[in-house]
Amino acid sequence: MEKLKFIDLFCGIGGFHLALDKFECVFACDIDPKSRFIYEQNFGIKPEGDICKIDISKIPRFDILCAGFPCQPFSKAGLKKGLNDVRGNLFFNICDIIDLHKPRYVILENVKSLASNNGGETWKTVLKNIDKLGYYTYETPLILNVLHFDTPQNRERVYILCKRKNLGNLLPFPDIPKNPKKYLIKNIESIVVECENIEYNKRFFLSNKLRDVEKIWDNFLEILLKNEITVPKFPLWTDWWDNDFDSETDYYYKNKKCIDKNKQFYNKNKTILLIWLKLSRECKNWTGVNRRLEWHVGYCSPEKHCLKYFLWSVRSSGIRVTKLQYTPTLVTSIKLIYGPERRELTPKELLKLQDFPKYFQYEEKTILKQIGNAVNVKVVQKCANFLIFNEPLF
Repeated sequence: MEKLKFIDLFCGIGGFHLALDKFECVFACDIDPKSRFIYEQNFGIKPEGDICKIDISKIPRFDILCAGFPCQPFSKAGLKKGLNDVRGNLFFNICDIIDLHKPRYVILENVKSLASNNGGETWKTVLKNIDKLGYYTYETPLILNVLHFDTPQNRERVYILCKRKNLGNLLPFPDIPKNPKKYLIKNIESIVVECENIEYNKRFFLSNKLRDVEKIWDNFLEILLKNEITVPKFPLWTDWWDNDFDSETDYYYKNKKCIDKNKQFYNKNKTILLIWLKLSRECKNWTGVNRRLEWHVGYCSPEKHCLKYFLWSVRSSGIRVTKLQYTPTLVTSIKLIYGPERRELTPKELLKLQDFPKYFQYEEKTILKQIGNAVNVKVVQKCANFLIFNEPLF
């Protein structure tokens, strides 16, 4: 059988390329020069640049179109302008290429909120255009989690699988397991072990600032433990404990429930927490979001009542602490701290959480952003085999 050919649009550092390694890549493009450099280093193909400036008639013949088109217009982190965003309109550039070249299959990936953006109207527009181009796809959004495939990262994405109508119908919509955690055998420690024997750059270990932050919150947890106080499930915002900020602001009204809980918690335990709060605020490194804590661990044994035994990160919402079962969605701006070794997860480990191979070459200065923007290799591979070879998805 002739080897199928594919093109890799918005290719990033090559997640689709790795997933479709049994096929031949004949064209790639990405607007980011640093990602293009990494792509060429790993695959020997020099991607083109901005898709809007490409003469699409010169794209070589291909059978499969792959595209992880920009997600910012649809993501929670963005403004959710959807197809009204300039980047969202790039979907129509994809449609133009499909219309001209009429590949057998199309595989698209985007954030989960693509399916709900603009009250579902964005999704309807996507479906309408795919149908108009002459392709079958699933009307129900195919939302898959990396956890479904035994990789410890909680990453939900929508996958749009399309088949040219003259090739026959799609397989029935897959029965997606409701609780993806049940299918998870590996954990974060497994990933660390798989990536053993690598040299750690000194910058991955906790900075003096984060050491201070860790020490302060460990002290807080110890005080609660000694006094048999359960760590609250709601976010702890210590700046609100003993201060009365402007209650007329929109921020206060939006967060009133959480703010009130914080004040009640502190007033109830003031005699125990007053000295800790005062001394903590004297630390120059304990400022801003570092003064907030999100304890997502629940109950833990007394000997493990500190950050050392968990995964934690500094976010806009505060210090978030979770179990070592799996990571949150890898994004470009958040560093994950592996508590047992008091360091950040390294690029090798983060790449493994996206199911990239050990031999993958990268530039340390840019890789964190590139990993956050990448597609998960294993999930795309499963989708491709499901779409093209009718193999079970699970």
